Amino acid sequence: MHTTPTFCLLLNLISMFKLQVVAFLLSVSEVISQCPPSSGIYLRLQNGNCYPNRSFIADTIIRSTPLECVLPDATLNDGQWIGPNGAVPCDGGSNSNAQCTTGTGPSANLSVFINPPNYLGAPGDGWYKCCLPTNCSDPNTNIIFANIFRFAQIDSFAVADLPFDMTVYPQEYKLDCTKIGFEFSYDIRIGIDNTALASYTGCIDDSDTCPGTVIDSSIYKIRYTVSITWDGMTVSSGSVSQSTTGDQMYQCVVAVTNQPTRIRNMTIKAPAIAPSSLTEVNKTATTITVSWTALDSSNADGYVVNVTSDTDTVQTVQVEGSSNNTIILNGLRELTTYNITVRAYQQLLGPASTISVFTHCQQGGIYLKHNGNCHQNGSYFWDNTVNAVTEAMSCVLPGASLTTGQWVRVADPDDPVDCNSNNASDPFRCTSVTLPDATLNLYLAQLISATTEGWYKCCLPTDCSNSNTNIIFANIFRYAEIESFTVASLPSDMTVYPQEYELGCTKIGHSLYSISMSIGSTTLASYTNCDDQLNDCPGTVLFYEYQYVSLYRISIWSSWSVSSIMDTTWAVISWSVPSYIPPDYPIITYEIGYHILFNRLCCSMVNDNDIDIHMSHLYNSTSDSTFINITGLNDKSCYIFGVRAYTDRGPGNWRVIANETLISTQFVTLTLVHVLTSTSTSTSTQEVCIGSTNTASEFVDNISIGLVAVVGLLLISLVISIIIHIYCLIKLKSYYTVANKETNKFSVDAIPMQACEPYGIHKAKEITREAVYEDINVDEAIYET
Repeated sequence: MHTTPTFCLLLNLISMFKLQVVAFLLSVSEVISQCPPSSGIYLRLQNGNCYPNRSFIADTIIRSTPLECVLPDATLNDGQWIGPNGAVPCDGGSNSNAQCTTGTGPSANLSVFINPPNYLGAPGDGWYKCCLPTNCSDPNTNIIFANIFRFAQIDSFAVADLPFDMTVYPQEYKLDCTKIGFEFSYDIRIGIDNTALASYTGCIDDSDTCPGTVIDSSIYKIRYTVSITWDGMTVSSGSVSQSTTGDQMYQCVVAVTNQPTRIRNMTIKAPAIAPSSLTEVNKTATTITVSWTALDSSNADGYVVNVTSDTDTVQTVQVEGSSNNTIILNGLRELTTYNITVRAYQQLLGPASTISVFTHCQQGGIYLKHNGNCHQNGSYFWDNTVNAVTEAMSCVLPGASLTTGQWVRVADPDDPVDCNSNNASDPFRCTSVTLPDATLNLYLAQLISATTEGWYKCCLPTDCSNSNTNIIFANIFRYAEIESFTVASLPSDMTVYPQEYELGCTKIGHSLYSISMSIGSTTLASYTNCDDQLNDCPGTVLFYEYQYVSLYRISIWSSWSVSSIMDTTWAVISWSVPSYIPPDYPIITYEIGYHILFNRLCCSMVNDNDIDIHMSHLYNSTSDSTFINITGLNDKSCYIFGVRAYTDRGPGNWRVIANETLISTQFVTLTLVHVLTSTSTSTSTQEVCIGSTNTASEFVDNISIGLVAVVGLLLISLVISIIIHIYCLIKLKSYYTVANKETNKFSVDAIPMQACEPYGIHKAKEITREAVYEDINVDEAIYET
């Protein structure tokens, strides 16, 4: 922003007036905490405020109040103020309108000031030094500095919040540039090289037109801050970025139109180069040791080692000291690829060196590696997945030096793979690594034929003719192969019968195939036209990135059941033949047992946990029998029946069933007689098995209904009998009353004895009840099932 000289002069006059008003209101941050200090030279205004060395003082401040330079307990002996335009004359004269006066008192004292209405001349703008008690030519004099300026100046330009922990990445910090003085229409810019990270023009402090932070409004001290992110290669602030290496050179510029431009530079140290020769020294399944060429102390204070796997940071370690150039990284996972980055640091991190290291599959011994994964001895490899140098199958012997190792086809041991062959008819190619781990990398230049697929062995570090060499096997196949066929979940407790387990068949290779599992001529499972990419067969996909690996499982078990037919005193127990019987363990015999369950209410509970303890009656049956007739049972009783098979390994588990014998016809007859012969209130107790569904129980329920009806009829008969007895008693009483009246007419002896009529009626009733017995006819046929 530019203004005319007349407008600038007007602004200067206004600014000078305002600064004169607030000349004595100075920032606390600039004031020495103890004034005067206990010892040493210092700066002080006559209002009592003291200033540290290299303070910035606006010329408007010292127009009304001189700036004193004081050396306690010293005698002035030709002390001196020297400015950018030379020495300031004392006690008469001036230099760029700056004047000097000598002080009095117990301390050496020289003051510098500007006599109003003048202002500091342009040649006098800049750094001044005060020398006490002698002049500045004396090497033993005491010196202090102050910057006396016109308009605006940069009070400070510094970095803030530099990272202390170098393991935090990317790094973040701030740049603070503080402007002091002139408040009208100034420009400020903070940048690196030629790139402006922040730039503001036409700033007016009283109007807050720019985003600075007010530190001291009385002297227009404003701080401007820029946040920086550093990733080791690029400086970024908001949307602005600048690539750089080495020390970072930042600049703050404050400009007032037609006045000197203030520039302050600041450097943040960072290494310019990455540590060289980053090398894997050693590794195991869980550790990696790396080293690098150390930088000298002028280029590094230490190093930061960062370990990542895929996109995850595993660990970050800070190594202090520029000469420390080796580290052992612990706590890693086996068969994992790690990216290891090393950076030197000073105030900031420098550029990086990176290597990729693959941890071993085990702590020692030969192993196979392919496509970032470790494979055990006897692994299968589809030829379609090892047909490029970048897809090579590696045979590795950790900690060994390769001498004459080789790959050999097992079917043709006299014709090993020629690693140096480039024959078009030879599909095999290989590369080797001698140190630090003996390695042979095998890959295919073309797909193999039917005659060359199959088992191969790798020998390290010497060839296969050496009896002390290390050997591992791999199967290289075309299309598809059975990687494994195993049994799982075999029972450990052989007393459990029937036995259950699983067969697992794992297919590897081509995604289009058919698969079946069988025993003898019986197919247990069969799936055709399977496509692993569509997942249209019930296999479990174990891996599909480059080899389609699918696992198929089927369960094998022997199932059979037990049933029963019940009568009153006998039962027929039958069972089915197990659906699968191991051919090497045929069934020798069946054992059948039973015991009575005294609590008939629990008869429906088939599960009997203590059957081995309670089974008291045992029978044996031949291996080809499927039923047995058990006699001598009690009627109306609950029994637990069990059947188990015997093989050479002993008995299996019981297969049990619970059921009730039927109620006998004799029991029903006796119950009825008991009810009918009772001479008082009769009750019949029924025992019922909850949940029973056999016909005997239903018949007992029908009898119960009939008995209730009979009891009801008997109660009615009893009521009628009682009424008749009461009637007879009333009649008898009337008879004796009449007889007493006739006593005087007849003697007692003359009265003839007669039978009581009600007694005759009672006897007749008893005969009737006996007749009821004769009419009952129980048909035993109703008990037949």
